[in-house]
Amino acid sequence: MAPEDTPAAVPAAEPTPAEAVEEPKSDAPAESPSEAAAAPAEASTSATASGEQVSFKVAYGKAVQDCKRPFESTVGDLKSEIEKTTGIPSKLQKLMCKGAALKDDGATLRVAGIKDGVKLLLIGSAPAAVDAAKAAAAAGGAAGGGDWDAPKQEEAICKQTAHAKVLAKGVPEGGLPGIAGRQVPWDDKITSIPGLLNSQGSKVRLTFKEELQQIWIGSDTSTQKVPYGSITKIESWPVDGNEAYSILALHLGVGGTSRYWLYFYPSQYVAGLKIKILGVQSLI
Repeated sequence: MAPEDTPAAVPAAEPTPAEAVEEPKSDAPAESPSEAAAAPAEASTSATASGEQVSFKVAYGKAVQDCKRPFESTVGDLKSEIEKTTGIPSKLQKLMCKGAALKDDGATLRVAGIKDGVKLLLIGSAPAAVDAAKAAAAAGGAAGGGDWDAPKQEEAICKQTAHAKVLAKGVPEGGLPGIAGRQVPWDDKITSIPGLLNSQGSKVRLTFKEELQQIWIGSDTSTQKVPYGSITKIESWPVDGNEAYSILALHLGVGGTSRYWLYFYPSQYVAGLKIKILGVQSLI
């Protein structure tokens, strides 16, 4: 019997090798682990340096300065910049924002509530200017007058009919004690001067609203709000026979043609008032 034909084995098909996907090559050197770890820190620093900015104003006396600072910079950083331009040491600066003092120098401007368009009020004086003002005040007090006093009148102002009529009422009750012949530094704790008279002989009180940069002149029936910036000049005359008190004239508006008269203002605070409202340059 013829041997049975055995079907030839079909060779198994060789597997087709997968096509290799060529990785795009980069000319940049491989990043080391240390460089990779440093990258987030560098990105964070860059974000802070070029981060969101806030635009606001800083008012000092009658001057208003536009400022733009990073939101994440601190109140202390801002004070340092102010010191460079004004000469007022950061430790002697008081910054007011919407009536509240910025007390935390480490707080960021964002945390401190400084937003676009807000106006900050700067309170403080450069040491050199304060020393010059004190010297001028001391020299004036020793001579019985000073640069803050008004020019002499042909007729003594205390004898002029309108003023004499008010002075005849005498020192109102509740007023601060006056000191003749000398000036004393303004105490920041003084927020008002009570016991004054206006030109109608009515009793009034001066209240200093630092956060608004205004003087409020209040009586029993009304309150007049006077911006610091509208006061262009302050004159004073000691009251004859009672030099511990003075007549005060606040010149208001352009050219100072309008005057608001106050009577029995404590004489020792005339220079301090001028510094507070007009700046130390008013005594130099």
